[in-house]
Amino acid sequence: MTLVYLDHDGGLDDLAALQLLLSYQHVTLVGVAVTPADCLLEPALSVTAKMLRLAGRDDVRAAPGILEGRNPFPMAWRVDSLRVDHLPILNSARRPSPGHPSEPDPARRPSAANMPLPAHKDLARKVLAAPEPVTVVCTGPLSNLARSLDEHPDIEEKIREVVIMGGALDVDGNVDRPGHDGDAEWNLFWDPDAARRVWQSSLPLTLYPLDATNHVPVTSELVGDLTRAASPGGAATIVATLWAMTFGTWECTGQPYYCWDSLTASHLGDAGICRFETVETAIVTSGPSQGRVVRGGDRAVNVAVSADPDAFARHVIATLTGSDAHPAAVEQASAG
Repeated sequence: MTLVYLDHDGGLDDLAALQLLLSYQHVTLVGVAVTPADCLLEPALSVTAKMLRLAGRDDVRAAPGILEGRNPFPMAWRVDSLRVDHLPILNSARRPSPGHPSEPDPARRPSAANMPLPAHKDLARKVLAAPEPVTVVCTGPLSNLARSLDEHPDIEEKIREVVIMGGALDVDGNVDRPGHDGDAEWNLFWDPDAARRVWQSSLPLTLYPLDATNHVPVTSELVGDLTRAASPGGAATIVATLWAMTFGTWECTGQPYYCWDSLTASHLGDAGICRFETVETAIVTSGPSQGRVVRGGDRAVNVAVSADPDAFARHVIATLTGSDAHPAAVEQASAG
């Protein structure tokens, strides 16, 4: 069994990554944090709670991030969490009991006893309490992990690996902001100092940068294959719905929507989807390249440099439909 703490920031593919991790039979989520970066915090917490509940994990309460990055995400991107929170597929099941995090009892006044810990403190507590080392998966900025390392340096020996979606090594970045050269990726750009703090640790780091995620765009074929393989209301339908909501990104931004976070989460299921290199790297924290990961530093990182989109699609369909034991069904869905 692999123990995992997920720190996501509420985007559509972050939520797909959460569903993928919940679908791995060999993975146990010991905690989930929501960083208020590519989302509105309250609806992202609500969505996370509903997805945990539908997966039978009422015992995990999403921890709210209270740290702010220096470079906020565009508001137009962040409202996706509000839309997802109202999807029928997440709200048509049994209603949560009063006091559930996604629907608090109006008669119950908040108290210190029932308020969740801030995300960086929750991360430290869950990691330190775990019976064995935990893999921390960060599909958003690294602010919570960085603060946890500052406040609880002893968590380093309790973390097996940190799997990070972020950075762009040998491809263009996706930050398009006045004064920036465009070489950075948004997760690390949001809080470059936090990224540098994590790079200064001795933790084993595995990085899924744009170099790899650019190989796995969300396409109509991918969504169609997953939809055909899905059962109504199941995990595959949830992810297909989330990915379908990304359509229009190209028309609005001129850039495709990629499986940034779900590819990163797939590391826990099949790391063979990607090809890796060990790269000496550093983080740029100021100037027009702030947030950029550069080659030539003194920090060795395990970097995914490419990905097989067909292998990723097969893996996701098999995992979300529970058809690992029925490869013929997966091949039939992938063939359309």
